[in-house]
Amino acid sequence: MKYIIILILSCIAFSATSAQHIDLYTWRVQEGALWQKINQQKLIPGIHVNVKVISFDTYQQHMQLVLQNGRPALFQWAPGAAALAPLLQHTFIEPNEYQLNNINPSALTAATASDAKIYGVPFAVQLEGLLVNKKLVNKLGINQRPTSLTQLESYFSQLKRDQITPLHMASDDWYLSQVVIEVLMAGLLPAQKAAQLISGESCFTDPDFIHVLDTLSHWHQSGYLNKNAMTEGYQGAGTNVALANSASVFDGGWRTSPNSLFYEIDPNFEFEFWAIPGKSNKFYAFADGTYQVNARGRYSDTAKRVLKFTTTQQFAELFANELNELPAYSKHMNIKSKNLTALAELVSSQGYGVSLFSAASLNTSEPSYQTLTRDAIRLIFSGKTGKQAAQSIQKGLNSWQYVGHKHCA
Repeated sequence: MKYIIILILSCIAFSATSAQHIDLYTWRVQEGALWQKINQQKLIPGIHVNVKVISFDTYQQHMQLVLQNGRPALFQWAPGAAALAPLLQHTFIEPNEYQLNNINPSALTAATASDAKIYGVPFAVQLEGLLVNKKLVNKLGINQRPTSLTQLESYFSQLKRDQITPLHMASDDWYLSQVVIEVLMAGLLPAQKAAQLISGESCFTDPDFIHVLDTLSHWHQSGYLNKNAMTEGYQGAGTNVALANSASVFDGGWRTSPNSLFYEIDPNFEFEFWAIPGKSNKFYAFADGTYQVNARGRYSDTAKRVLKFTTTQQFAELFANELNELPAYSKHMNIKSKNLTALAELVSSQGYGVSLFSAASLNTSEPSYQTLTRDAIRLIFSGKTGKQAAQSIQKGLNSWQYVGHKHCA
């Protein structure tokens, strides 16, 4: 009888200390350290999350194969309705069972599908604008953010006279379509107009959008941009700003990490972000992607508990302080990094809540908005006008009869 009691107690103890192991697939190497801490502190009672990292280059193809076999329980996915479409088509995901009241509205676009329902939970809100070498511009007497487009261009002229490239650009495909064009629109195009472009109520040949491309054309023609903009790589653009050869770069908040090349080159680098000071004067803010539950997975109920945890303040603070990235959480947080705190304030006060880059209505066929805007920027650097570049976007979208094709023929 004594041995039976000991055996029962041992089983109870084992049951209390053991945890259900589930897998999280991701392309983000940094997720490993985050979830290791969550596991060590047993922040999700009874659940242990194993992180498996897959190369970004093959991630989407790999996931669509393994999801068919019911693996993994959790995975991360690219943002926006166009990215979510293949998951919905194969019923790999289901709408959330709860509201995301704690999530920044600017991040919800990442989790919103073409049916207007929310799937998964966004992570890593990023801010994009003009990343400025603060020490350099202050040394040259530029001590305040520009409050108008005229003042910004006056700064550019001063920098050019001082033989400093005012604004550095790169030529990478993703950079042109997601960073350059979205930063310009967030500053120059009111969010209501951007929403009308998504719905097809406004056209890309309307003066408001042409102004966005004309502004870039004007800066190019005025010599405010680096001459090698259409051959420069992303790392090269950042390096020139870090070395103070250039004053600013179209870039994102991820560059403010202590591990970024800016601090590798200059450990005492100081940055600030400027919005393009136009009619909107906003920063483009978006989520890098979403955590998703595999609806076909064996442990979907367990995975939903993990997903729920990613909406909490506790998770948000771990995300910020372990990864040095701004989480999608919108309520009060205790963030150690001054850089992250500053970015959070800018997202809250000046975040642009519209994303054409992620919009399903503009990206469900080819040539997509993402492709067309990239090519439109290249047209500008080949000598075309903003109007001609805008016409190329409109023509491309009309070719597959997107939502606005009748109105914008």
